Amino acid sequence: MTTATTSIAQVQARDLEAIIDAYNEVTERLKRSHEMLRSEVVRLREQLDEKNKELARRERLAALGEMAAGVAHEIRNPLAGIGLYAGLLERDLCDQPDALGIASKIGAGVRKLDGIVSDILAFARGAEPVLCDVTLGEILERVLTQTAPQADARQTMIEVDPGLAEAVLACDERQIERALLNLVFNAMDAAGDGGRVWIRRGTPPEDSGLFSIVVEDDGCGIDPNLLQRVFNPFFTTKDNGTGLGLAIVHRIAEAHGGLVSAENLAAGGASLTLCVPVARGARQRSEDGGNG
Repeated sequence: MTTATTSIAQVQARDLEAIIDAYNEVTERLKRSHEMLRSEVVRLREQLDEKNKELARRERLAALGEMAAGVAHEIRNPLAGIGLYAGLLERDLCDQPDALGIASKIGAGVRKLDGIVSDILAFARGAEPVLCDVTLGEILERVLTQTAPQADARQTMIEVDPGLAEAVLACDERQIERALLNLVFNAMDAAGDGGRVWIRRGTPPEDSGLFSIVVEDDGCGIDPNLLQRVFNPFFTTKDNGTGLGLAIVHRIAEAHGGLVSAENLAAGGASLTLCVPVARGARQRSEDGGNG
C-alpha cells in the first residue's frame, strides 16, 4: 500500500505540475496578448489624434481659403481698374520723366498686388487634380526654363539629378509643375546670389507608391523653431514674401495623396521633399524588378 500510495502521489504531483505549467503558459500568453493589444491601442490612439489634428487643419484651411478667395475677388476688380489707369497715365506722361517715373511705380505696384491675388486664389481654389501619366523630365524642363532668367540674374547654379527625367508620375501636370516651381524659387531665395540648388531623387516611405523629389539649397537653413510652420498659409520670413508659395505646395501634395516635408541639412541649407504618386505601370515594373 505504501508503494501504491507513493506512486499515486507522484502521479498527482506530476499532474499538478503539468496543470501549473499549463496555467503559467496560458497566463504568459495572455500577458503578451494584453501587452500587444495595449501597444496597438496606443498606436491607434496616436494615429487617431494625428488624423483629428489633420482634419482640424483642413477645416481651418478650407475656411481660410474661402475667406481669402472672397477677399481676392473683391480686390481684383478695382485693382484691374487701377492698373488700366496707370497704363494710360504712363502713355500720356511719356514726355514728362518725373511724372512718368511715379506712374510706372504705380503700375509696378499693381502688378505685384495682382501676383499676390493670383497666389491667394491658387491657394484658395484647391482644385481636384486631373490625373494622368506624366514623365517628370517634361515637367522639369519647363520648370528650368521658367527659373532660368532669375537663376542667370542671381548667378544661381541649379543641378538636376539625371535619374529624375525618366520617372513617370500619376499626377496633374500643371499642379506639380506649379509645386516644383515654388520649391525651386524658394530654394533660390534661400541660397541667395551665387548660391546653389540641387534637384534630386529622394527616398519615399516604404510601400507608399510615391516618388520622392528633393529640392535642396546651400543657404543658411530654416530656424528649427519654424520648421513646423513653413507650410502654413501666410507664414513667411521674407521681407517681400506672401507666405503662400509653400502653402500651395502643401495643398497640391495633399490633393494628390502625396507628402511634402522640410528639414535642415547637416552641412547647412535646407531640404524640401515632395512625394507624388508613381504611375501604375511604372510602379508595377519597379515591383517586378525592372523595365525588362
